[in-house]
Amino acid sequence: MRIDADLVRRIEHSAAEHGARLSVALAERSPSSGAAAERCDGGALTSFGAGRYVNRAVGLGLGGTSADDIVVALREFYEARSMPPSLEVSPWADGELVEALTRDGFGLDGFRNVYAHSLESVPAAADGVEIVEIAPGSTRRHHILAGGAEHGTAERQISDEFCDAAGFVDGAVDLVALVDGEPAACGSLTVIDGVGWLGGAATLPEHRGRGLQQALVEQRLRLAAAEGCDLAAATALPDGQSARNLVRFGFRLLYTQVVLTRR
Repeated sequence: MRIDADLVRRIEHSAAEHGARLSVALAERSPSSGAAAERCDGGALTSFGAGRYVNRAVGLGLGGTSADDIVVALREFYEARSMPPSLEVSPWADGELVEALTRDGFGLDGFRNVYAHSLESVPAAADGVEIVEIAPGSTRRHHILAGGAEHGTAERQISDEFCDAAGFVDGAVDLVALVDGEPAACGSLTVIDGVGWLGGAATLPEHRGRGLQQALVEQRLRLAAAEGCDLAAATALPDGQSARNLVRFGFRLLYTQVVLTRR
């Protein structure tokens, strides 16, 4: 897999479209979230709403828009929502954009790794793990992704809102792995421009170490290939378990984004 500007632009812009679609679905399913998205420079300004998972732009600095115009768009979009302007920047972004962001008071806020898996060949289906697709509106994976958050808490409400909205994203497939007929792990796939984006992965603590996530990853690789994708992709924090799992499952680290936020 050759890493060049065209591949990075494709990955970044499909990731931005993924975030934008999630924002739109969240706004439709839960209007009180305040979720919104706006396309910009081939990428997207994305907000899931105050206190929610994603409130930053993706895919900017690769589409030819002037750096100053991008900075203005960032400030107008996020400050209108009382949020600090924030974005993920790839190493391939226009250097003038990084300079403009620095001048405007943006500073380092973290890192995210971007991984990809070629779909020239995919693993064969393995016996032993039952995986089923869940329909939009199903609540079968809510308790898995909630990570132990109790009903009635703000954390659980935000998690459940996201789970519900994600099932209605165009191009999305949501899966659960069953143990004794009950959901024990989950994962999602969203196909955008020939890239199969993996996300929504979690396993109940009592069922970890049984190969459920590996089976879910392999199933999603097969589904992505069947949908005509030539790549599967995912992002993860560099020092997290998800990053280690992706490498273990055959994903290749493409590059590391920096997250910049205006102070």
